[in-house]
Amino acid sequence: MLLKLSWKNIWRSKLRSLVVIGSIIMGIWAMIFGNGFMNGFIVSYMANSINHDISHIQVHHPEFKRDQEVKYNVESGIQKAAEIRSWNGVVGATTRTLVTGMISSPRKASGVQIRGIDTENEAEVTRLDSLIGEGTYFEEINRNPIVIGSKLAENLQVGIKSKVVLTFNDVNGTLTQVSGRIAGIIKSSSLSLGESYVFMRQEDLSRQLGIEGNIHEIAILLGPQVDPQTIVDKYKSEFKGDLVETWEEIAPQLAYMQDLYGSMLYVLMGIILTALVFGIINTMLMAVLERMKELGMLMAVGMTRIRVFLMIMIETIYLGVVGAPLGLLLGWATVNYLNHDGVDLTAYSEGLEAFGYDSILYPYVADEVYLIVTIGVFVTAFVGAIYPALKAIRLKPVEALHKI
Repeated sequence: MLLKLSWKNIWRSKLRSLVVIGSIIMGIWAMIFGNGFMNGFIVSYMANSINHDISHIQVHHPEFKRDQEVKYNVESGIQKAAEIRSWNGVVGATTRTLVTGMISSPRKASGVQIRGIDTENEAEVTRLDSLIGEGTYFEEINRNPIVIGSKLAENLQVGIKSKVVLTFNDVNGTLTQVSGRIAGIIKSSSLSLGESYVFMRQEDLSRQLGIEGNIHEIAILLGPQVDPQTIVDKYKSEFKGDLVETWEEIAPQLAYMQDLYGSMLYVLMGIILTALVFGIINTMLMAVLERMKELGMLMAVGMTRIRVFLMIMIETIYLGVVGAPLGLLLGWATVNYLNHDGVDLTAYSEGLEAFGYDSILYPYVADEVYLIVTIGVFVTAFVGAIYPALKAIRLKPVEALHKI
């Protein structure tokens, strides 16, 4: 009886109930859309960093990360990488020869990290070949082809087939200069790829460094849902003496950013739910004040205060039951539509790329967020109903019956 009475009560003032239901729908939609939009930014940034630069796992000589000296190479690194490629969960593994140096054009010079890469396996791990915006991926130039980022090309004022000079110290500490020509220019939102790296063929750089057959880094890309720590543990059990790090250790700022965005999402949800709870309190309090005479009569004929309290609470929960599914459906539909087509932010591409974000954003919401939002709305509805319900049970039947 109480359930039926509560259901009838919420439709006595259709407009007011629809306003509350509408606010619940828009609140849920705003939480889901905000979550998806912010996830789109962080997922885009992290995906660019992991898939096109640092990978999930990196292997180095223990001393190399500290001093970046050419002599600290990964022992039998090429053979180790070949074996790693056969492991379950590993999408690809590539080797790199690294040295810090300078790139010079006839107009300008810039400090960079010079990367000698295994071109075939690098394409498997970082898909570097797919990022070439101009020119080719180490093709059409026979002697020392070089690939650089678009920002670096702009700073050096060079283009395809322009001549540049690389300067660095070889394994003996001798200053070495290598001339080459630009084969390709990378177009990427990644700051490192855009202006900090110069790519050469591994055999070309190794020969100039005097370390043929040796490498400084193994980068490993894993499949989805593969825990990097399991591969790290496997590597350590099979190969001793190397420094093996996951992406969280290599780039702790990414893990920090992920946590920061997560906290911001909860702050956003808290703001929306707080606004929603005040809306519910205001609406239900108005409903109680308008029905003071009716509530007084119900208590006068024997309805207990606890039943009056429960009736007001159930009315509020009914509003949530009606609004929540519609809000969830609207939020889910919006996020899925935008995830399929993407949100075009090319009008702000220059500013976004300055911070390492793509100009096309793909909102994403984890499944558990829908459950969290649903629970949050019902808790909010419950909390918002408490004060109006308490106001109702504090009525004195005799006084309430004489209210105009």
